[in-house]
Order: sequence, then structure tokens, then C-alpha cells
Amino acid sequence: MAEDQTETMDVDLTQTGAEETASAPAQLNPLPLALLSTIKTAQAQNGLRHGDYMRYRKHCASRLQSLFKVLKMHHGRTKYQKRKLDVHHITDVRHLYVPLFNAERAWAYAMELKKEAEARGGGAGGGVDPRKRHHLVGRLAKAVLWASELARFAAARSDTRGSLEAEAYCCWMGGNLLLERESDWEMALAKFTRAKRLWQELAKVCPDLEGQSLCLAQVEEMEPNIRYCNYRISRAGGAVPADPAELLAMSGAGAGGELPGLDLLQSKLAALAQEAQMAQAASTSYVSWMGATHPVRHERVKLALHQAAEFGAQAEQVMDSGEGDALDSRLALYDKAINALSEAKSHVRNAVKGLAGPDAEAHFKELEAVEVAVEGLRLQRTVERSETHLAHTRARFGAGLQRLALGKKIKDKERHARPEEVVRVCDLLARHLEDLAELGARLGGRAGEALHDAASARIAAVRAVRTHHVAHALLAAAVTASAAAAAAAGGDAKDSAAAGAGSGKALEAWALFNRSQERAAAAAEALRALPGGDAAAGVLLGGREALLADLGELVKQAAAYKAVAQAELSAAELKAKEELLQGQGVGGLSLEQQTAAAAAGGGSAGTAPYLLDALEKWESFAGGAAAGAAAGAKAPPRLYKGPYGFEAIPVRPIMLDTASGCLEYPTLEHRLRKAEKKSVLSSLFGWRR
Repeated sequence: MAEDQTETMDVDLTQTGAEETASAPAQLNPLPLALLSTIKTAQAQNGLRHGDYMRYRKHCASRLQSLFKVLKMHHGRTKYQKRKLDVHHITDVRHLYVPLFNAERAWAYAMELKKEAEARGGGAGGGVDPRKRHHLVGRLAKAVLWASELARFAAARSDTRGSLEAEAYCCWMGGNLLLERESDWEMALAKFTRAKRLWQELAKVCPDLEGQSLCLAQVEEMEPNIRYCNYRISRAGGAVPADPAELLAMSGAGAGGELPGLDLLQSKLAALAQEAQMAQAASTSYVSWMGATHPVRHERVKLALHQAAEFGAQAEQVMDSGEGDALDSRLALYDKAINALSEAKSHVRNAVKGLAGPDAEAHFKELEAVEVAVEGLRLQRTVERSETHLAHTRARFGAGLQRLALGKKIKDKERHARPEEVVRVCDLLARHLEDLAELGARLGGRAGEALHDAASARIAAVRAVRTHHVAHALLAAAVTASAAAAAAAGGDAKDSAAAGAGSGKALEAWALFNRSQERAAAAAEALRALPGGDAAAGVLLGGREALLADLGELVKQAAAYKAVAQAELSAAELKAKEELLQGQGVGGLSLEQQTAAAAAGGGSAGTAPYLLDALEKWESFAGGAAAGAAAGAKAPPRLYKGPYGFEAIPVRPIMLDTASGCLEYPTLEHRLRKAEKKSVLSSLFGWRR
């Protein structure tokens, strides 16, 4: 009983005379019917992945029972009363699922019987049980009947795509029936050809890749049946129609007027193509990178790219005020954008894995271009994030240098950056730029070469900045070592070693400042040589003028701090010379008696003992504090007095035995043992001795 003419109108088929009282739903909106995805999902989840047709048949029966209950299609309470479903009763897409799952249940039962018949016949000697075969043909006929009802309902109530899917399903089911009956091979071939043509056209206008894969997989599934029909026709002496239009017309005319003919089919396909173009123009998004625009048809990829674009726009709007909170929020937005692009890339790869069918190569090339573009956008966002972090860290380091130049101390709350932090961020940025250069090499062509050259120039600039801050770290270590050596009053061996290490680090800092100056000049020259109108310039050379100004300032700072490092090196060398002149350090060690040290110790030169002369006493002989001397003064070491002085020793005469070659020595052959002469018999029987 119909109450109103809305899309959610329910028709109670349990009431008697509902067929007469229900009004025709001519004013209702078309119902969307996703036939192929519905049945393939149900088959994959309920046994057909492993060939269990009984389980799938039981699932169809359970699904029908649920549909009858939800749609109020109970066939009587105490006595069975058949309630016929007609076109004017269909107000919900679930009404179309009733004939669909009836057809699927009958088809699953037929396939189950065929499997059992082949299994029993194969074991008995190759024959097939005729009763099983007759039963499965009857169930296939029932499936064709329900599929025809579905096609009729879909043509009246569903949208264009749903009606064409139902028609293709009906043709496929009819072809299976004729194939099992082995009665009319021409009509079976016509049915399969019509279904193949419909699935191919539906794959072309399908908005998502999953639907395209399902349609193309269905086409591949029908190819063996089409080849077998051609083989049986040619074996019987018939001629296969060369024109596919004849087969399409034959299949449409042989359906008893239930299926549309060739002209109506062409009009429906044209209308579906027009609807698909309009939907694609409204829903298809594009991804642009390196001056190329690629269409994106996958819904998940669209959503991920949309999220990445939103997060990137929000990150660019957050201004870096020099505070840590602003930087953290901006970096967090960049991280979200990078994660969204990574998710889009994973969805594209999953779509590539699901490709199938004859058009898989074209879709693969399109998805491969989309994947490269998404990867380039991800690397570009990663480089922007690293550049933001590097600029903020360098600003903190520069603020710390200015505070030190003014003679102020750096407080912990100010959080000024150390040069090591700048070096670490430079390493990350250089790594991301190297990945971008590798992507340009993978792209190839002029665009790939331009991207590779731009990334290489940017890497050179980053390495110049890194070298500059490594030199700052060494210079700070040299200054710290010099200050520690100056703070020590005694100037012992440890202080001398610290001063030597400080001078070595100052020398390394001077060399690295010189290297950073050279690298900055070379990077600036490489950046100026790059063209500014290509796509790579838009990716990596957007702020080239600011980058060139930064490199020029880096050259000036490297020249200034190179002079500072040279001054530190000169100061360390002067301090080392003064220590040697004052007798401190290694230059003060001697094995001779020091009269001045003995006098500082309170005795004469003769009374100052050495270590070997006073082994029984507990006294420092290695330069300890002298008694009565000034504070901090140390006595020279008194270890050992050499008993001998250096004096000239005559050289040993050279003996030339030139006469030994002219002497004749006596022979000693008479002292040698003579060898015994043996006969042949003694040699053979000598073992008896």
C-alpha cells in the first residue's frame, strides 16, 4: 500500500490486492544499482574465493530472508501465499536485490551440482551423471529467469549504469545456460559477445579504478567461453559472423523483446558516456607538479591530496615570529601534509596492484605518472619543512653570536642554538635534496635534468652553510681551550696540551672558513647559471634572489671569522713560544744540576741530592714546589746526573782482506768417507744384512 511518492516509500506486499492499489512510481528518482561490486563482494566474502558454492548458496538464501523481512514481503503467516514483485512495487534499491540474489542462489546451486557431477563422473570413468546434469540445467534456467526479471526491473527503475549492468548480467547468465545445454552455439556466442561489449563500455566510463578492474576482470572471465563457442561453431561447419554488430543484434532479437536491440543499446551507451563525462568533470581532481597536470580518479587519493593541500596552505600562513611555539605549529602542519602525501602514494600503489584487463597498461602509465607527481610533492614539502627549520635555527644561532659580541651571557631561557644543531639540520636538508635530485634523474628528459641541476646547486649551497657552522664549532672549541690555558696559573703539561689542542682547532677552523667561502661562491655562481623560466625553477628556485643574498652574506662572514681564527692561532703560537722561553713545559726538562733550583730549594749546588743518591728518602725529585720560593714557583726535576761527559773516541780501523783471493788452501779430500761399490746382486739382496 503506497502512502506517498518519495524515494523511501515502503510497499507492503503482504496485503491482499497490493498489486492493484499500488501506483506506478513514475515520479520517483532512479535507483543506483552497483550490481557487479555487490555480487563480487558477496562472493569473495562467502566461500567462492575457495570454490565453496554451497556456502555461497546458503548466504544468498539468508540474504533473501533478510530482504523479505525488511521489505515486508512475507508470503503469508500460516499458509503460503505467493506475493509477486512487480515494477510499480519497487521503491528502494533493496527491491532490486531480491531478483539478483534469487538468480545468484540458483546459479550457485547449478555450479555446486556441476562440481559434484564432474567429481563423481571423473571417478566412475569419465561420464557425467545425467540426473545431476538435468538438475543443474534446470537451476541455470531458473537463474536466467530471475536475471531477466532483474533486467526488466532495472530498465524501468534503475539509472542508466544499473540497467546496463543488469542487462550484461542477464546476457552472461543466458550464455551460460546455452553453453551447458549445448544446443545453440550461435546464440550463446551472441549472448557472451553482447555481455562483453557492455562490460567493456562500462569499464571505460567507470569513475573509480575498482569498478574498472571488476568490469575488465569480468571480460577476461568470458573470453574462454567465447573462444569455445567459436570452436564449436567452426567444428560444426558454421561461419562465425565477422561483424560484431550482427552478434549484438542477434542477441537482442533473440531475447523475446525483453532486452533492448542494437539501436537502443547504442543510445544507452551514449547517454552513459555523457553522464560519466559530466560526473568526471565535476568530481575528478588533478595533481600538478613540474608543469604537468595528471588526473586523479581514485577517491582515496583525492581525499589525501585535498588534505595535503589544506595542511600545506595552513603551514604557509603561519608566520615564523622567532618563537618556538610558532615553529612547532608550522612544522606540525608540514608533517601532516607530508603524511597525507605518503598516504596518497600508498593508495596509488594499491590501485596499481589491482589493475587487470586489456586496458591495464594505459591505466598503469597514468597511475605511474600520478605516483611520481605525488612523490615529488612529498619531497618538495619535506624540503620546505627542512628549510623552515634551518632558517629558524640559523636565526637563533646568529642571535647568540650577537649577544656574545656585546659581552652578554647567554641564558638558558633564551635557547640560543649551537652550531652543531645547524649542522644536523643541514644534513637533513641535503639528504632530502639528494632524494629530489634522484627523482629528477628518474624522470629523465629536459625537465628531469633541470630538476637534477637545480637540486645539485641547492645541495652545494647547503654544504657551504654546513661547512661554515662546523668551522664555528671548531672556533668555539679553540677559544674555550685558550681561555682554559690562560686561566691556569702554573702552566703545567696539561695546560700546554690544552693550548696545543686549541691551536690545532683554530687552524682547522681557519681552513673550514676558507672552504665555506669557496663553496658559497661556487654555489652562487651555479645558481645564477640556472634558467629561471622552467618547471624546476618553480619547485626549487622560488626564492633564488634571497638565497643569493644569503650566500653573499655567508662569504663576508666567512672572511671575517677567518681573520678571528687566524688571530686565535697567532695568539696560541705566541703563548707556546713564551712557555718555551720561560723554561716551562718540555723545554725545562734537563739531566744536569740546576744551581738556581738548588738555591731556590734553600741549599747550594753540592747539597741538592738526585733521585739515585737518596732512594731511602720520601721526597719529590720530579720538580715539586721549592721550599722558600715564591708562590707557584717549581723546582726543576733532579732525576740523574750523568757520570760521563761526551769525548772523542777514535774510529776502529778498516781491514781490507784483499789477499784472501790469492791464497791456495790445502785439500781435505782424504778425510772424506769413500763410497762403496755394490754389484747388482748385492743391491737386490742387501736387505738381508
